This record gives sequence, structure tokens and C-alpha cells, in this order.
Amino acid sequence: MNPSIEGQKRDLVESTLRNLVITPVPEAMLINDQVQQWLKKYEIVFAMDWLRTGEARGFKQSGVTSLIELTSILRRDEPAYRRGTRPERLAVIIALAIVSIFQDRLASIPALNDVVTVEQEVRRVFMNKTVACTHCIPCRIIPEHASSFSIGPVEFYSKDDLIKRESFSAGDLLEMSYGPLLKFMQNQSAYWVADVTVEGFDELSGLERANIAIDLALTAVQIAIPSYYSRSMARLTDRTLPSTIGSVKKVGGNARFGSQRRDPGLGFSAGAFDQYLSRSAPMLVSIGNRVRAYITDNAVLPKLDQSWSDAAYWLHEGLTEPLDTVAVTKLETSIEVLLSAASSKNSGSRLEAAFSSFYGLSPECPYPSGSNRKVKDVVKAIVESRSRILHGTLSTLTADSLATDNHGGRRVLEFLCMDLLAAYSLKLDAYASIVAPKDNIKDFLDFVSAERAPPT
Repeated sequence: MNPSIEGQKRDLVESTLRNLVITPVPEAMLINDQVQQWLKKYEIVFAMDWLRTGEARGFKQSGVTSLIELTSILRRDEPAYRRGTRPERLAVIIALAIVSIFQDRLASIPALNDVVTVEQEVRRVFMNKTVACTHCIPCRIIPEHASSFSIGPVEFYSKDDLIKRESFSAGDLLEMSYGPLLKFMQNQSAYWVADVTVEGFDELSGLERANIAIDLALTAVQIAIPSYYSRSMARLTDRTLPSTIGSVKKVGGNARFGSQRRDPGLGFSAGAFDQYLSRSAPMLVSIGNRVRAYITDNAVLPKLDQSWSDAAYWLHEGLTEPLDTVAVTKLETSIEVLLSAASSKNSGSRLEAAFSSFYGLSPECPYPSGSNRKVKDVVKAIVESRSRILHGTLSTLTADSLATDNHGGRRVLEFLCMDLLAAYSLKLDAYASIVAPKDNIKDFLDFVSAERAPPT
């Protein structure tokens, strides 16, 4: 225990407490702008709550400043707080703890043991808010029932399996409880649910972590299934397209009416879906390890694992993006993030190293095989085109501009991204099992090269 830090915390608790304001009861009910005017009258910039008796409680600016500084100290000292909640939500917990501890002695001067009590109350409330929670998130994968499957800690199963597992029938309590979810799925033509359990997060942070974990797991499915069918696979709480799009076109005075199904996996049978996932089992297991590391923040090689997760998210975004130029930007970002490129120069050399390590291709080799494009041309185009789009030297809204890019356009980039992410994950499992692996991309790529090289 650092006496100076403890003293600083005591001073901040005192400052926060001294700037707590409890207003009188308003003479009449406040509506609309009157609420803000009332709070402003008493210099409250952070309104904590309204008491049943009608008074408002909150803090003046000096108290908020002290509360923010105290929150920063507690977050710095406690990794669980940094991981499990946002600073502003932790600040609310701390404010409520201070008021709770001192509610019967607001005029007293806090002692060091009071600070300990406040911290204990903060920890107690935080622990109660961050218990294990399983989130059930509806997804659009294929528009029919198929075998359930798991990508690490994320389990996917169909709506039919959900009804069987929960054993509810029409009209009973469980059916009514699941009613909003089932209705949402029906309205959006979704047939799948993803279950994932997160622990150590408050409600909002836990839901965010669960959602992104599902996105990462869906990326594995998108890699395993032909992209024509898997491109728009997503959770319903993400940027999903409508299942059916109606249209009206007028040509020469004649109206043409139509509709188009946009379901992911449309025309891809359940049997084929099961077979493709079965063939890709090693890759799915490996990516499951990445998803587990993301959920738990527990990885042998946290930097390399995080690079994979970041890149997978960009790939997922790139696959679902309808505009080719924006998709290419996201796909190129995925590759740069995967290889931990810190600059354009590093990006080019890292990507050439990746081609060499994973595929044994030198800068002068053709890519794809049989193409007149060389690896060095593809690398140059990947590094430059994202920058050109983002800086306005290549039009975002003119897809023809991509035809001049030497990386071969969206389809080639999609294949390269997916293949690199799958290979990276599989090799990362092997790399993590060696003695004292170094958590950086250069040593990892050297390991991949050594594994690929034939024995001498």
C-alpha cells in the first residue's frame, strides 16, 4: 500500500463528498427544460438520482473532476475494472458507493479506513454486476435447420433446436418468455441462434463482448463456406440486409414489379452446410481458440491473438460490405492489422514476408497462380489502394477504378484475407506450443517459414 496514493484517494473522496448537492423538493412537477434549469440552479453537472421524497442528488463540477480522477486511480490499480466496464459506468458505481457510505454523516471528514470501505463497496457492487451471463443472439446463417455446431465457446443452433432444448409449447410461460426473440427472428427470416457465455463484464460491456465474439465465430463459418453463400452471414443485431427486397421499376411508361430474396445461404442445402463445416473442422477448432482468447482475455500470445481478432472483424465487415471500394478498403485493413503493420513501409515488407512464410512465394512469383500479376505488384496495390481511397485520390463511388488495381480486385482480396486468417490461426496454435515463443509478428513469421521449409 502506497501512503501517498491512499492519501490522494482520501482527498478525492472528500472533494467528491463536499461537492455533493441535495436540492430542495421542487414546488411543482418539473417538465422538459425545467429539469435542466433546476439542476443548473444548484450547479449540478452530474445528476445522480431523484429521491422518492422529491429531492435531486448530484455533483458540482469540482466533485465530478475529483470523481473522474478517483475512477482513473481505481481503474489503474484494478485490471478487472478496466476489462469489465467503461470508465463512466465505474464512476457511477463509485459515486453511489461514496454517497451510500456517508449518507448519514455527509459533513464528516473521510478517514483512510473510510476509503477502504468505499473501495470494498465498489468491488462488491462491481462483482454483483459482472456475474457470468449467457447471451442468446439471433443470426442469419442459412434459411433452414442444420446440425448445431460450435466455434470455441460460441454455440450455434437452429430455431427448431431452440424449441426442443427449452421444451416449451404454444401458450406456456417459456413460450411467452421467448416470444419477443422468436417474433424478431420470424420477422427477419432468421433461423439460427448463437449462445455465448461471458464473465467479468457488466451488462453493456458483456453484450458488446458477446456480439463481437459471435462476429469472430461467424468469420470462421464464412471462411469454411463458399463466399457466394456466406458473404452476408451475420447476427441480427449487426448490419443485416432485409430477407426480401421488393422493387418497382418504370421503363417506357411500363411498371415492373418484383422481389428478391437476400438470405445468406439461400440455395445451400443443410447437408452441404454440414459437410463443409465437417471438412473444415481443424480450422474451426483453431479459430475457436482465438474466439476463446478474445472472450477470456487469456492467451499464450496476447498480441498475436489480438491481431488475429482485429483482422477477423475487419474481414467480417469487408465480406458483408455491399460497395466494392469500401469492401476493398476493409479487406486491406484486415491484412495490415493481421500483420501488425505500423506504417506503409512496414506493411509492404510484412506482406511480402507473409507471402514467403505461408506460401513460399518470392516477390517475383505470380499471384494468383497462372496470373500475370506478381506478388510485389499485389503487395504494392494492397498497401496503396486503401490509402488512395481514404485520401480521395481514388473514387469511393466509382467501382471501375478498382479495375486498375494490381491486387485483382475484391474477389482476390477476399480469398487472400480468408486464406491468411485460416493459416495464421492454425500456425499460431503450433507456435504457442513451442518453448518460450516470442509474442511478435516477425518471430512468428520466421517460425512459419521454418515449419514450411523442407528438412535438410
